[in-house]
Amino acid sequence: KNSSHEPVHHGALQDRRKPLSPCKDLLPVSRDFYGIMIKYPEPGRVKTRLAEDIGTRKAALICRQITELVIKQTLPAAAEYERFVFYDPPERINDFESWLPREKFIAQTGSDVGERMDNAVRHLLNSGAEKAVITGADIPELTSRTVLQAFIMLDHVDVVVGPACDGGYYLIGMKSPMSELFSKIPWGTGSVFAATVRTINNSGKSYGFLPVLSDLDTIEDLGHIYKEIYHLEE
Repeated sequence: KNSSHEPVHHGALQDRRKPLSPCKDLLPVSRDFYGIMIKYPEPGRVKTRLAEDIGTRKAALICRQITELVIKQTLPAAAEYERFVFYDPPERINDFESWLPREKFIAQTGSDVGERMDNAVRHLLNSGAEKAVITGADIPELTSRTVLQAFIMLDHVDVVVGPACDGGYYLIGMKSPMSELFSKIPWGTGSVFAATVRTINNSGKSYGFLPVLSDLDTIEDLGHIYKEIYHLEE
């Protein structure tokens, strides 16, 4: 854990929203930092499995709607935690700033999903976080309550994981970097959660689980997820 008050000068990993002072940007009142990983909803580049059934434009529109819902629901109250958007691709920064104003934007870096997640966690911890939690943006049931629950759990364990219905996970959090959790994992399969838990066990670290939630990847997920959206919006 890096307790330095110096900002992280790491090229694309810098906060791209506005040039505030390091103390204000990187060391707010809360030391619980939440990162949400968002890919710009461009047709053909998001939700490709879903797009096989409903087309690229509809899949991108649904991706946009779910992301906006999750952004709304995970907004922290007061100084509960600090939220950062890890965005991709980096050249769409202007589109992101127009789409999601008032957010703190940090470009994703890495050659695969594991490396991108590892880099996001490291960025948060190197920026002054005592506890770092990251999620995707395709979990319509995800709320600030779940994020807070993860931070509270990290007061007692080394790692927290939120399992997804499809065998992956929607949230992971920790208090120090653990690159082994993001390497040699069969990403995109139903074995991601099991492989991650096995790696945590092998490390000797303590861990806790959050409630199981659904994410959106296929047309089979769609009916259940839209029922959840309508329920949450009631």
